[in-house]
Amino acid sequence: PALDWINEVAANLQRGYVIAVDYGRSDAEFQGDVQIRARHRNLDSPFEQIGHADITMHVDWPSIAECAQANGLRVAGFTDQHHFLTGIMSELGRVGSPEPTATDWGQSPLPDSPKAKRELQTLLHPEMLGRAFQVLALSKNVDPAAPKLAGFKFAR
Repeated sequence: PALDWINEVAANLQRGYVIAVDYGRSDAEFQGDVQIRARHRNLDSPFEQIGHADITMHVDWPSIAECAQANGLRVAGFTDQHHFLTGIMSELGRVGSPEPTATDWGQSPLPDSPKAKRELQTLLHPEMLGRAFQVLALSKNVDPAAPKLAGFKFAR
């Protein structure tokens, strides 16, 4: 299904970017492992907590990228969620003024409530969701000399 989706995107996208975010691993790490999760924890068996667990499989990003390139798309960036969101946040802090204010944004670009800070930490921390999710950007008919997308500023 993912490769069919890439084929459809490549056929329909005239110009621009497509960003895909999902669980996944790079080629060196990809094993096609099934992952069973319940209440934000990994389980050892799909027979644990039946009806309450999510069963997923990591995305094979190298196959996605290969299919995309074979269909005329260019890989514009690939990184984990931690580095992607950190790049975006660093760009937000740079736009307009060195220190954006509530007036610049309508609200602060960074969370100020303890709950929002914990949620952001969950998304960013490498031991939480920061490395669990990968981000792939594909482009079509975009000048290769165009500036790198902010989310890939810290890509490794």
